[in-house]
Amino acid sequence: MSSVKYILTKYETIRRTEKVEYMVEIPENIKNKTAYADEQVLDNNYANYRVVDIVDSELLDEESRSLRRVK
Repeated sequence: MSSVKYILTKYETIRRTEKVEYMVEIPENIKNKTAYADEQVLDNNYANYRVVDIVDSELLDEESRSLRRVK
């Protein structure tokens, strides 16, 4: 039996909760380090970040858009 490869394109709306780690520089004289770090992240003042886990994910909506044959 022969088969032909196709690519299905879909739009998916997904709600997901990610665990993200941000690298923030905090001066030594800051007493409330957590509040300072939160404010730095809100101001986009961080050195780097990475998504370390996807805690929860739920597909809310999907719509098939096209199907094309692979050449």
